[in-house]
Amino acid sequence: MDENKKPEQAKPEKKLSRTTLTFYIIGLFSVAIALILISYVAQARADRQLDTLTNQLNEQQTVAQGATQKMEDLQAQYDVQSAALDKVREVLDTELAKTDVVSATQQRMAEREVYALLARINAQLLADNQTDAKQAYDELVQKYSEDRLLGNTEDGFDSDINKLFEAVQQQIENKDSEE
Repeated sequence: MDENKKPEQAKPEKKLSRTTLTFYIIGLFSVAIALILISYVAQARADRQLDTLTNQLNEQQTVAQGATQKMEDLQAQYDVQSAALDKVREVLDTELAKTDVVSATQQRMAEREVYALLARINAQLLADNQTDAKQAYDELVQKYSEDRLLGNTEDGFDSDINKLFEAVQQQIENKDSEE
């Protein structure tokens, strides 16, 4: 009988160890499946973040390319405007144009107007129209001042205008003294 008891005790241990082993295997598979699911979720999340970062990088590259293109366009416009400004300076051909194109242009326009007024005064003097000549002379002196017309100021006119103005001035004074 002792022999029969021993095998009976050994059998429940085997059953217990098989049951325990089955639970361990099921537990291990459950843990493995859980780890696979966690890994999948983490990988999916990392892929989404990578896609987002890739899109942001592409947008930044597009913006940088646009900024580079804008910079190139602005540089081209600057070059064109610099060339045009150099041409204007060449045409004006004065020292003032090298530093201040606007003032040089205004000076040239004023010179043209003075030449026109001096021509009008001369035409009226030749036509013996003393009153209109005197009136145009007064308008010229009032607008540009006698010192500027004679070249005595910093913004005075060139020597050609000075000589023409002096000649007109003498003719006006001679006509006034005759009357």
